[in-house]
Amino acid sequence: MAISPFQIFGAFLSIQGRMQAGREESRRQAAIAAQQEQNKRFEQLRALQEHNARVEAFRAYESTTNTVRAINMRSSDDRSIRALMKAGKEKSMEDIDRARTQSLFTQARMQFAADDARRAGAFARQQALMSSAQSIATMGYQMEQVTPTETG
Repeated sequence: MAISPFQIFGAFLSIQGRMQAGREESRRQAAIAAQQEQNKRFEQLRALQEHNARVEAFRAYESTTNTVRAINMRSSDDRSIRALMKAGKEKSMEDIDRARTQSLFTQARMQFAADDARRAGAFARQQALMSSAQSIATMGYQMEQVTPTETG
């Protein structure tokens, strides 16, 4: 009994289907990775804007403190004014450092997600290739089983 052309055609379609599924999954994962990269860039922009707002808020605080000092006719060497300025600066620096650290962690998570999506896409392509190779091997085995062997 010879192998049917339908079996060959079926194996061919199976291989094509698996390869196409692998390519599509790879494309999907690439899109996820691109979105994560975009999110990371948005996070960088948000962090920069937040940093600028905090710096501006501190400058406004300094300006207000200097205005109060001038209205109360105190010198810039006044200990209470210096203490207020120092405390305000320290709090502002703590806030800036905390926000920077949080932003860096968020960016790292987004980068990890992008890298993970790329790895998943590469794995999907490899899996499709291995599955196709398995189909070829199975078809070869089936051909061997149905093809009569010549005995001499």
